[in-house]
Amino acid sequence: MTAPTLSHVTQILERLIGFDTTSHGSNLALIEWVEEYLTAHHIPHERVNEGGGKASLLARIGSEAPGGLVLSGHTDVVPTKDQRWQSPPYSLALREGRYYGRGTADMKSFLALALAYVPYWQGQERATPIWLAFSHDEEIGCLGAAPMAARIREKSIAPALVIIGEPTEMQLITAHKAIHSFETIVTGKEAHSSLPEQGVNAVMIMGEILHELNRMAAELRAAAEAKSGFRPPYSTLHVGVVEGGTARNIIPRHCRIAWEIRPLPGLDVAATLAPFHAFCRRLEVVMQTTDPAAAILTHARTQVAGLTLVDESAPHLLLAKRLAATNQAECVSYGTEGGIFQAHGLPVVICGPGSIEQAHQPDEFITTEQLQRGMEFMARL
Repeated sequence: MTAPTLSHVTQILERLIGFDTTSHGSNLALIEWVEEYLTAHHIPHERVNEGGGKASLLARIGSEAPGGLVLSGHTDVVPTKDQRWQSPPYSLALREGRYYGRGTADMKSFLALALAYVPYWQGQERATPIWLAFSHDEEIGCLGAAPMAARIREKSIAPALVIIGEPTEMQLITAHKAIHSFETIVTGKEAHSSLPEQGVNAVMIMGEILHELNRMAAELRAAAEAKSGFRPPYSTLHVGVVEGGTARNIIPRHCRIAWEIRPLPGLDVAATLAPFHAFCRRLEVVMQTTDPAAAILTHARTQVAGLTLVDESAPHLLLAKRLAATNQAECVSYGTEGGIFQAHGLPVVICGPGSIEQAHQPDEFITTEQLQRGMEFMARL
């Protein structure tokens, strides 16, 4: 069997992009299409962690022997709501050497490459298998990764290497930051805006909390570790959502923020947040002098494990460098499912086509050059 062409890869990519697998919906239509494709090539496969309109998929190409490689990627994408696209986001569009569509970079191109090479690998005499591990709900906390990693352990696959094909421009990534996300809710007391002393203004209280989070973010920046290998070289703190208030002339009873910390390895997140919780408690005491029911609550939402550096002489890193045709490895600040696989005792690297700078953006794209580099990588497998 000859290696697939770029046209074959993009035909599969077009099908995958055509499925709206935004995390708040189902990915089953995509999974069913992949199952039909694999069945047509006589590839055994199974669903993992199926439920609630979601499923992951694990498939084996070739030998039943232990070892081999796992190619892992997530099937879900982020929303396109309120983004301005020049072409429909769920249709693949080629313009000036770029393929546009939601998920082209993050990360359906990697899935398309793996699927395109199925018959090529199937036609080879391989002592060990290649596994495909396609997960769900990565974008909302890597929810499908732990069940997938656990299933790989249960089946005693014992891969020599797990390759997670996040968009790295085919650069080898061997470490990334963790992600800890939170929700803070301020509950105050409504009143007419002409009588502010009779209410507890949740939005203005939240303003003080935001100021404290800004102070903490500056403190983390000041503790930068220039030799950490990460960009930026410090733990980051970011507020992504602010919601609150009813009308201009009503003292608001409710305000909510969603925020996160992406720590450098070794940062004690609980200790870092202890002063924040104490600050909120002091604010809460003042609020309760007006209304005993007033409160400030912070809930932990998701925790994505970081991918930790290992010894450069580790066998799986030597193998990964051969496959990626490089002697260099880097660290990144975005999170992946890699840390979860590593926590299950699996050897992991991150390497895939496309740029993280295009991920989650309107007019998301991948270049023809990146797809071709991805094809070269798949051929080396």
